[in-house]
Amino acid sequence: MVNKPLARARLITQGVAVPLESKAPAGTPEHAQEIASYFAATQGQDFPGAISSLAYRMGTPDAVDTVREAFNQGLIVRGYPMRGTVFVTSSADLAWITQLCGAQRLKAMEKNRPRLGLDNSHVDQAAQIIHEVAGKHGATRAQLFEAFEQAGIPMGPGNGYHLVRSMLHAGTVVYGPIAEESNRVENLVMLAKDWLPSGTDLEGAFNGDEHAAITELLRRYLNSHGPATLRDFAWWSKLPLGKIRKAFADIHTDYVSWDTVTSAPGSSAGNSVPGEELWVREDALGKIAEHEKEANKLRLLAAFDEIILGYQDRMYIVPEQHHAALVPGNNGVFRQAVVASGEVVGFWKRQGPASKRKIEVEEFKALSATRAKQVQARFNAYPFANS
Repeated sequence: MVNKPLARARLITQGVAVPLESKAPAGTPEHAQEIASYFAATQGQDFPGAISSLAYRMGTPDAVDTVREAFNQGLIVRGYPMRGTVFVTSSADLAWITQLCGAQRLKAMEKNRPRLGLDNSHVDQAAQIIHEVAGKHGATRAQLFEAFEQAGIPMGPGNGYHLVRSMLHAGTVVYGPIAEESNRVENLVMLAKDWLPSGTDLEGAFNGDEHAAITELLRRYLNSHGPATLRDFAWWSKLPLGKIRKAFADIHTDYVSWDTVTSAPGSSAGNSVPGEELWVREDALGKIAEHEKEANKLRLLAAFDEIILGYQDRMYIVPEQHHAALVPGNNGVFRQAVVASGEVVGFWKRQGPASKRKIEVEEFKALSATRAKQVQARFNAYPFANS
């Protein structure tokens, strides 16, 4: 069920209610990178939406252009570090997170190859083609798919994506700068050795210490997603809960129990069970209290926003009776949500080209005149990443 106090707290720690603070100069590509680093990884399936999600967490003029420039400078990237899902990360984080969390998915993809008429030799062949076609300048997926086909690799439905994703999961390629000449907002596929900073793999960043890497990833998750449970992080990262508990033991003094602070139940049943207690960074409590009113204000979210997809239980913010409509047909495509007063109150989409944009809202109950004006104001200010 919806837990409004919890939702408001998360809207604040995630930077939806109020922009996130940054040590980097505001409105610079380094600012965008710092936001990405704060989260460790944010949902990136819908690339324009991923750009918008970072932009409204920056809260600066021309934030969309800044995020795009951060991609083009190699400060932030997209990849498949975990869960078989596209995420946005700082370029300094993708390699070690992928090594830490992505191995199981790579094995699953290998098992699926015979169904596609592929084998490991085709992956090796595709890897060589990518080195030749992408080089140091990158290539679009369409260019790579054409090269695969010309080389005689079986290119049935989904085969091209499977081959590129296999190398993304392996960490040998990344989604890097934006292909400006493309008719769509997409990344160029880049060789990881040329595009990612050196020394950022598990060995370089943590001397190969898996426990230290898990601890760091957990710390960033709780800082950016808290109040959250260890099981939320286990679901998000697909790391073993036993290893997560050991990591939390090293940093637990920085966090307090949300249930104890608020004297209210959390989003999960059975909070007395280890791993179910909601944890929040102690020094975030003042910010949460200070910005509660801001967290109640209406916001338009991008599709796949981390505030909804970053937890095992989405119904802390999405009313249960409307949850199925969030992902029509359970097809994995999440809709853009309208959030107000600590819960999702409807869905929205844009109609028309940039010069004639209009908003279409599917509200759960009729909007008041005041709220309708708020929706329009948010739409007018929304940081669209595509025309």
